[in-house]
Order: sequence, then C-alpha cells, then structure tokens
Amino acid sequence: MSLWAAPRALTQAAPDAITREVRQSHGLYVTAPFVRDQGVDAMVEMLRNSRMDTAVLDLKDAAGHVNYDTHIPELEAHETGWQGDVAAIVTRLHAEHFRAVARIVCFNDRLTANEHPDRAIMDARPHHEGEVWTSWGTGTEWLDPWDTRNHDMIVELAREAAALGFDEVQLDYIRFPVDDGTPYATYPHERSDVDRRHLLLGVLERVDEAIDVPLGVDVFGIQAYWAGDSSGLGQDLELWAQHVDVYTPMLYMNAMREWRRDDERRAQHLVQYGVHRLRDRLGRRPVIRPFLQAFEQGADEFDEDFIADQLRGARFGGADGYLFWHPGSVFSIVRRAMGLHHPAHWLHTFPVHGE
Repeated sequence: MSLWAAPRALTQAAPDAITREVRQSHGLYVTAPFVRDQGVDAMVEMLRNSRMDTAVLDLKDAAGHVNYDTHIPELEAHETGWQGDVAAIVTRLHAEHFRAVARIVCFNDRLTANEHPDRAIMDARPHHEGEVWTSWGTGTEWLDPWDTRNHDMIVELAREAAALGFDEVQLDYIRFPVDDGTPYATYPHERSDVDRRHLLLGVLERVDEAIDVPLGVDVFGIQAYWAGDSSGLGQDLELWAQHVDVYTPMLYMNAMREWRRDDERRAQHLVQYGVHRLRDRLGRRPVIRPFLQAFEQGADEFDEDFIADQLRGARFGGADGYLFWHPGSVFSIVRRAMGLHHPAHWLHTFPVHGE
C-alpha cells in the first residue's frame, strides 16, 4: 500500500465524544518538581509564552511517586506533595483557558515493585532468586503486567484523575518491558490463556468504562511505523482503538538516531511518516497527538528549526495536535520557535481532522 493512501475507517469506534478542543490540543509536559520549584504561575506563563493550550501533569511518575492526595492504600506512602492541591491547579488551568491532562505511569514503578515484590517482575538469573528484576533499559523495577491487582490500581488512579477534574487521562508505560535484560525477567502471574495484547486490551477496557473523559495512551514511536506487536510490548494499536481515544506516539529523533541518516529533512520526515502510517492504520476518528522532542540529546541540530521541522512532520503527516517533551520541563527552545517571526509560529495550529 502506498504511504499516502487514504486512511481506512475503523470497524468499531470508541464511545467517548472527541471534541474540537481534544482534537486540536497542543501542549507541554510539566513535571511535578517544576510545579514544586517554579509554582503554578510560572507554569501558566510557560504555557502562554509557548502558545500552548494544554498541560500534561504527572499524577504518578516513572519512579512511582504519586503527586497528589491519593486514597489508594498501597500508593499513599509514595505521595510527594510536590504539586500541592492538584484539584486547585486544574481549576486554575481551566480559568486560564488551558486543558489539563493527567499522566499516569502504569507498570514502570520502582517504589511499588520494591515494597510489594509479590506484584513485581522477578529476576531469573542464577544467584538472584527472590530479587525484583531491574530493567536494563529504564534502570528501574517493574510491576508484573499480568497481576490483576496492578490493573485495579491503574483503574483507581484513572478514576481519581477524572474526579480531580482532569480533561483527559494519559496512560504511559502501558506495556511490557522490552530491553536486553528481559530474558532474565519472570512474570509470577503469567497466564497461558491470554496473550499480551489482549491482556492490556482488558486493562484499557476497564479504564475506559471507569472514566467519562477521553482515554489516551503513550506508545513507542516504533509502534506507529509497524502494525501488530512484533516487539512483544503488548501494544497493538489497532486492537486498542475500540477503547482508546488519543494516541501519543513518542516520535523522538533520539530514539531513531540511525534512521534515514541521508535525509536532509530527517527531523520532519521521522515524525511525518510515523504519524501518517498510524493514521492510515487507525482511520480518522482517533486523535493522533505525537510527543515531539524538546531536548537536545540525539538531535542533529538543536535549534528553533528543529522544532519547526517536527511540527511540519506532525502537520503534514495528519496529526491532530502535538505535545512537547523535555524530562525537566525546560521549553525555552519551544518558546523561541513559537515567536512571531519564526515558521513554527504559523505551523503550530493544525487543521481539525475527523469531523
């Protein structure tokens, strides 16, 4: 099939309404330490100066920290208090005409895995019996995706996010680990009657039923390029479309350093082709809102044009909106790129697809 073939329609659509605001959303990832150190006023100013309309806030991060007042017993000890009154932050964002997205990291969870090893992936190496397995990729411990207690926790996190007033729930690390250390990983609760794809589909179905706001997922950038689940992540994006409203492929040049090295518009085309292939597979209804790279590591040239090239790729590939990722929420390069005299300024608002 040609790369530029018309998108196919979904055979089954998710029930949640996808508004124009959801579809055209463009925003920044804001860490809890940023809110703690800089304050909510600084966050609002950063969003406004970058010409964004959405903040992605960490409710539960990749270490297992919980950045709000949770009522989930096994997570209460992990509360940081870094963001203070999260419901008040969401109210402030809405008053300033911004959207609030709750990011929830699912199975990559150092704190909970070490405190509850009976719910964790375990190490199968000789002389490491009884130890929690550590990913060679993330350097952290993981919860066992087969354990339904971990599913229950994700569902409750999503419920609490919706109750706090968030406009959308975004699940990250909704996958199995895949790195050089996984041959030594064992899953105590693994089942033979269901595969990884359908296991995670069941989690998404439960979350979708539990909340009345759009459900989004962060997915490996490679999953945008290739159909199915050849890597064993458990991420089958076509299968998930019956419950997922928003797909956020992480299309970072840093993760595709050796791809298309002879392409003069590499930053644009890595995003453009990934978004288009995903759009071709999923059809027009789901929102495709990629995470774009706002950090220097792995970029060929880290300047305002790098930001603009990624925006071109997202726009011409058929994305609905976009998000920018920096692990420390430092977005000065994005702010400069969105200045009135730079091409990124006119690229940042996309046509609305799917209506």
